[in-house]
Amino acid sequence: MGPVHNITVNHRMHGPPYRCLWTRTFLIKYVANAIDEIKGGPNDVVGITIWAHFTSYPVEVYRKRMEAVRAAIERLLHRSPETLVVIKSANTREGGVINAGDWHAYRLDRVMREVFHGMKVVLVDAWEMTNAQHWHGDAIHPAEDIIVQELEFLCSFVCPL
Repeated sequence: MGPVHNITVNHRMHGPPYRCLWTRTFLIKYVANAIDEIKGGPNDVVGITIWAHFTSYPVEVYRKRMEAVRAAIERLLHRSPETLVVIKSANTREGGVINAGDWHAYRLDRVMREVFHGMKVVLVDAWEMTNAQHWHGDAIHPAEDIIVQELEFLCSFVCPL
């Protein structure tokens, strides 16, 4: 039996910094470089979330990386304007450590929103989704029902009524 839906999902780990010891180094590319390799098209969705591994770095490092990603997205949308680009924001996370807790993640989230402001991208506002819920504790990897909400929101842009 063949596939029901003609959907292909590709995942890439972003380039440094990363904190996964098991990652094969040949899979690691800077996000801007990976975006530049995407042809794009009316049936393509590019989803990006970059923040968690930057919580132990200065905001300026994150800003420079996001500016490079913005430039790559601009190039993608120039060569293929019908490509849907989705940016997932940071979400609340556990921990009270200043450089790895909610405070710094929120700062990175504000920078990300500033850098992508005015672009033809969809924002999945995970910060608001995780901040508004009170039935789960904060976690860098949110509970399944939060992820379902994020995916349902994303699907409203991929397959609008």
